[in-house]
Amino acid sequence: MAENQTKAVKEGGHWYQRHDDGTASQLLTVPKASGKGEKATTLREARLMQLAPGCTTIIRQASNFHLQLWQKRQAIMSALTLPRLPDESEADWLQRVEFDMDETARASAKEGTRIHGAIEQALQNDPIDENYTKHVGGVLALLDSIAGATAEWEAERAVVHPLGYGTKCDLHDAAANWCIDFKTCDKDADQIEKMGTFESHHMQLAATRAALEAQEWGYPHDGHRYEGPRRKCAIVYVSRTHPGVCHAVEVSEKKLAKGWDMFRALLLYWQAKSGFRPAWATC
Repeated sequence: MAENQTKAVKEGGHWYQRHDDGTASQLLTVPKASGKGEKATTLREARLMQLAPGCTTIIRQASNFHLQLWQKRQAIMSALTLPRLPDESEADWLQRVEFDMDETARASAKEGTRIHGAIEQALQNDPIDENYTKHVGGVLALLDSIAGATAEWEAERAVVHPLGYGTKCDLHDAAANWCIDFKTCDKDADQIEKMGTFESHHMQLAATRAALEAQEWGYPHDGHRYEGPRRKCAIVYVSRTHPGVCHAVEVSEKKLAKGWDMFRALLLYWQAKSGFRPAWATC
């Protein structure tokens, strides 16, 4: 392997800190013991600081067929485009293939993050990168069609749930009608219209909605939002490759209820496996 190449660093998961007033913040890094610089937050720091694992960490405890299939196909494509070099060992070749495969995923994730950021900036009436003007325009028009042009949106709100997990809500409205998660993809208009949702989406939306409602109305379900209409939930797909193309898929209450049951089971599994549950978790 070339000297300037290193193995891809896997994401270690996100952690959330619960504050005394019930609000939360994401804690991706903590100061190093030496006092020089920052390091990624791990389970060790979570135990010391009573942090909550992110819902994505919990959902990853279950096998994800569609993600595994995508990873296999990326590995095959990388292997086909990176023939083994003369006198290159099998171990070195496999390391190059793995690096190339992870590089594709990282590039897609970074572009998705930039699109998410542009959408958030636009909703806050801040200037955006002109490279994403069409992406943002398509999403804003879609949101207007979903909730009306007068809807007041809040993006990237960190919340924790008394069960002992945290998450960030990509988008929710002040009237508590919607909870939305953005997913970027490489699809054209015809392809994106045919996209559905997966069980991981149902778990993520159900967990996020529950954390939002617990912070706003209390837990167990003693707030009026639990007795009346709850937030509707949707995945909004945004095309990375076709600016302006996007599509919303609302998730049914039946799927959300199943997703919530699955998520809670995985949370208990993770807590038992790690031997950790934040001391402030009350239920």
